[in-house]
Amino acid sequence: MLSQAVEVFKKEYKRYDDALVLGNYIPADGTYVVVKPENDGFIIKDTVDIKLDKKTRTIDRSQSQYMDFIYFADYYSKVTDMNKAILSSKGKVIQGNNYLSFIIKKDSLTNGKLTVEIIDKYYSYLEEPRLKYRKKPKALALYEVAEEKLGKVDKNRLNKIKLWIKENLFKSFEEYTGKDYLKIFFYYPKEDYKKESERYFIPNIYNNNAYNQKSGNNIYGLPNDNMGLNSKKPYLENKTRKVKIPYLIDQEEVMYQKKFFDYLMNQASSGKVNIYIGEEIDSLSNKEHKDEKFSGMFMRIKKGKEVEILDYDIISNYNPKLDGIFEYKNILGMDYAKLKASYGNIKRLETMHKVINEVLFSKFLSSNYFTEPKDISTNDNTLKSNILMCRIALFNWFFKGNGKNIWMLLNKASLSLVKGSIKNGYMTKAADQFNLRLSLKKYFKGGEEMADVILEIKDNLRSKISQKSTSCIESDREYFFAVGQLVSFFISRSKGKKKPLSLANPFINAKGDKVIKEKLKGLYKKYNYDIESYNYKFKGLYAMVMSYELNNDIDEDIIIAGFLHSNLLYERTEINGEVEDDE
Repeated sequence: MLSQAVEVFKKEYKRYDDALVLGNYIPADGTYVVVKPENDGFIIKDTVDIKLDKKTRTIDRSQSQYMDFIYFADYYSKVTDMNKAILSSKGKVIQGNNYLSFIIKKDSLTNGKLTVEIIDKYYSYLEEPRLKYRKKPKALALYEVAEEKLGKVDKNRLNKIKLWIKENLFKSFEEYTGKDYLKIFFYYPKEDYKKESERYFIPNIYNNNAYNQKSGNNIYGLPNDNMGLNSKKPYLENKTRKVKIPYLIDQEEVMYQKKFFDYLMNQASSGKVNIYIGEEIDSLSNKEHKDEKFSGMFMRIKKGKEVEILDYDIISNYNPKLDGIFEYKNILGMDYAKLKASYGNIKRLETMHKVINEVLFSKFLSSNYFTEPKDISTNDNTLKSNILMCRIALFNWFFKGNGKNIWMLLNKASLSLVKGSIKNGYMTKAADQFNLRLSLKKYFKGGEEMADVILEIKDNLRSKISQKSTSCIESDREYFFAVGQLVSFFISRSKGKKKPLSLANPFINAKGDKVIKEKLKGLYKKYNYDIESYNYKFKGLYAMVMSYELNNDIDEDIIIAGFLHSNLLYERTEINGEVEDDE
């Protein structure tokens, strides 16, 4: 998997060079100083404060003419990790990898951690790298490969830079304070930065040089990316082979792999966490979707101490278009002004994702596909449990095009979420969610038009309760709708500032008709003091419901439809051309 991805990256890198890696590179917050050699000395040309805008995940690149150089120099001056800093122990306070840059935390200038002695030792190791590797034969062998390729260090230039740092660092930069960085870059050709960076990386790029193997003129080692093999992790070894190391690659390959992981880290840092690798590499955020058909590799990544690959898959046939047109319909027939969601026809998977995320999951789904359950920031346990139940399948549908068995999950989750909204008193949200639920059911399962079914039920009931004499309910669906209407009516009679919508829970969760009728009697006893004796519509509806014998199982959808729908008992009726109040 990884080798295939790196092969595609190689082709892209040969085409775009460092622009591929640096396009989304984000330097750490701090102060960046550009120092230019001039007249056999140095002069500070610019000082730039860089800070990431956390909302847009961008940095203002217009604040200096040297920004491109700063990005380049910063990228090529980073150590692989602080365990492989030029100096160990207390010397780790200096975090650069070459003499052309000087990188520290600002507070090192005042907390006593950075001394002239440490600076001298740092540059002595850069001047003669063999000092660093003299007790590590395999690392020394790698450094000799590097020196043979790159030549010896320019000691004259190094010592000029060291002298300038020692003379100016504590004098010119002592006012800089804080926990962020101070980074000083000397304005030399980019090729020099590349060369000195490679001088550091060749001996330090592998996970542990103890695992290195020599074959002919080539040295092979275990790469450090997403790999933590050590004496505490023997289970990562390949016990069935003579060479137990999981895999070994040569110097050229490991540098490409490093750049590939650097590319991934830069994408993750800028919020582009969905990586599609086909003929080319495409990196998208959670708010973006592929706009054309795709077959190839997929990675979901996350920024941590290093870039983490959370998910990997092979996509055989992603299609940004839905199999058919999805109609998000106002099935309840409610006033559109009261509804919040965007109704209409949907043709693309991207729009379906947006609607399901916003309407069903209250915008919590798309930001929590891979969040640890304890870190999902909502107190709504119904919402949280449904996110955890559905998120993997929905992610596979929206970003990989695999919608297998998706309705089975959405059927369960949408009903649960509608009930949760009703319980919490969010009636408009519940109406939007219920309309979406029934629209999804029609899209996935086909069948009758529920808008027509509900309209017919309501028209029939309206006609029956408009009669002075009591009529009768003729179907289970009429019965369930009428139950929902009665529950809504009873709750509306409450005199409290907040309507006790929790009273609807026993009905929308009922498992048998006996429970429904008992609970309706309870509500009647509780609120009949506020129902006028001449309200023949209520009397007729209540009598029809209590006398009906159920034939089949409970239909929660129709009960909810009756509960959320505008209430028949509050409609005005025309008699002989005059409007008669219902109360």
